[in-house]
Amino acid sequence: MTTLNALNKKIKTAHDLLSVVKTMKNLSAVNIRRYERAVESLEQYISTIDMGWQIFFRSDTAILRKADGKSAVCMVIGSDQGMCGQFNEILISHAEKEAKRLKEKDFDLTFWSLGEKISMSLEDREYSIGNHFSVAESLSGINDQVQVVIQEIESWQVSRRLEHFYVCHNVLTKRGGYKQIFYRLLPLDKEWAGQYTAKKWPSRCLPQMDLPQQDMFTYLFRQYLFISLYRAFVQSLASENLARLMAMQAAEKNIQEMEEDLLVLFRAQRQASITDELLDISSGFEALSPTSAL
Repeated sequence: MTTLNALNKKIKTAHDLLSVVKTMKNLSAVNIRRYERAVESLEQYISTIDMGWQIFFRSDTAILRKADGKSAVCMVIGSDQGMCGQFNEILISHAEKEAKRLKEKDFDLTFWSLGEKISMSLEDREYSIGNHFSVAESLSGINDQVQVVIQEIESWQVSRRLEHFYVCHNVLTKRGGYKQIFYRLLPLDKEWAGQYTAKKWPSRCLPQMDLPQQDMFTYLFRQYLFISLYRAFVQSLASENLARLMAMQAAEKNIQEMEEDLLVLFRAQRQASITDELLDISSGFEALSPTSAL
C-alpha cells in the first residue's frame, strides 16, 4: 500500500504539472490570436495585389501558357514542436493521399518538407525529399523563410523545369478545430487568370500600367508567391497552437481527475491511519486499566 508521504508527493507533482499545463494553454491561446491577426492583416494587401492582377489581365493573358510538363513539388508544412497530438501524422496521411492522385496523372512528384518531423515521416514512407526547411518560431522569422522558399522555387523552375507547385498544411476551421488542405500555387494559367478577368472594376477610373508587361508580371508573381506562402506558414502555426491547446485541455482534464483520485485515496488512508492509532490507544488503555488486570 502506498504510504501517506508518497501520496502527498504525487498530489504535489500533479498540482505542479497542472500549473504547467494551464500556462501552456494560455500561451497557445495568445499565439492563436496573434497568428490570426497576422492573417487578417494580409487581407488588405491581398486585395491590392488582386486588383493589380485584375488590371494586368485586362490588357492581355498571352503571357500565360499552359503547363505541358509533369514536374511537380508538394511542400508539406508541419511542426517540430511537441505536445500537439496527431498534428503531423494526420497531415502526412492527407498529403500522401493527394500525392497518389497526382501520380495517377503521371506527375513526377517530389516532396519539400518544412519541419524535421515531416521530413522523417516522408522518408520513412520512402518518398523523395527535394528540399527541407526549418520551421519558423516567430512571425519575424517567417519573412526570411518565405524568401528562401521563393528563391528555391525560382531556381527549380530554371534548373528542373518545375511547373506545378502544391502546398499541404493545416488550417483553422470556423467550428473551432483544424483541418488539412491541399491546393495548387503553380502554374498560373488562363483558367487561374479567369477569376480576375471576370471581376468588375469597382470604379469608372481604370489605372494604367507604367511598367513593361514582363516586369509587371514578375513583380505581381513574386508578391503572389510571398502572400500565399506567408499565409500558409502562419495558418499552420495557428493550427499547431490550436492542436497544442486541445492536447493541453485533455491533459488538464486527466490531471484533475488523477488529482481528485489521489486526494480521495489520501483522505481514506489518513482516516484509516487515524482509526488504527485510536484503536491502538484504546487497546492500550484497556490493557492498563485495573479492571482488565483482574
